[in-house]
Amino acid sequence: MKETAYQWVDENEKEIIEWSDTVWGFAELGLLEYKTSKYLSEILEKHGFHMERGVADMPTAFVGSWSNGEGPTLGILGELDALAGLSQKAVPWKEPIEEGAPGHGCGHNIYGAGAVAAGIALKTAMEEHNIGGTIKVYGCPAEETLVGKVWMVRHGLFEGVDAVLAHHPGSANTAGTGSSNAMNSFKVHFYGRTAHSAGDPENGISALDAVELMSNGVNFMREHIIEKARVHYIHEECGGQPNVVPAYARTWYYVRAPERSQVEEIYAWVLDIIKGADLMARTKSRVEFLTGCYNKIPNKVLADLVVSQMREIGAPKHT
Repeated sequence: MKETAYQWVDENEKEIIEWSDTVWGFAELGLLEYKTSKYLSEILEKHGFHMERGVADMPTAFVGSWSNGEGPTLGILGELDALAGLSQKAVPWKEPIEEGAPGHGCGHNIYGAGAVAAGIALKTAMEEHNIGGTIKVYGCPAEETLVGKVWMVRHGLFEGVDAVLAHHPGSANTAGTGSSNAMNSFKVHFYGRTAHSAGDPENGISALDAVELMSNGVNFMREHIIEKARVHYIHEECGGQPNVVPAYARTWYYVRAPERSQVEEIYAWVLDIIKGADLMARTKSRVEFLTGCYNKIPNKVLADLVVSQMREIGAPKHT
């Protein structure tokens, strides 16, 4: 059976590379992967997969299913989204296709195309050798913002799946047995009152002050949280010009830690810091929780099996 799958990949090598290169050219941000989703799902459909598009309330999410009777159900994950500001031609030096545009700095062009290819190769082998079971190829949007797979789980799209395989481009060919960080992603909106910074500052309530006070509180907190935790942020909006007290400001935070319980503890502390910033700056705030995830639970049995197959195939040859 393995040889049949390998043969399909070898025979379709140029086409698989073309799929990856095409997705590289699309380079769409999370939840906006319309071209990528349409392109990859149509390839699966052409090869006999039943397509469900727009699943889990996400227009670009899809599940392609194929079944050959009774047997285990295997899920194969493919990611779709690019990263902001990383537009890049396919050359080993910095040369944007379009300055400031998105680009596949995380290799999701390979991830998506590789998942589609794996699903089709496995289907080919199962058909030829009459092996029972079901394949599900998942087109997962917005991995970079931790939305896609979380929403798919929430909508029950992995119910009945016996095992899930995922891969990611990297600097080493292996199957990891380690975990990952759990995480919360959230934005904080601060509301104040505008005034002229020179003529009437005493009547202003600066939302920017609250953002800065929150940042100071978080940065003092760092010394007292576990070493492996990570807290990072950007300030998305902080006013228009210096002579106007900003009535509105917005900041975006990630809190990461090895265990979900650790994330929750740090997140609760950050929420208290936000309350303190409001008291000091006389602002009001609103926390917009975007998404969160648990730390990955590795499967050593599957990982060892994957590594054994990698050794059998051998190292990749770069061109």
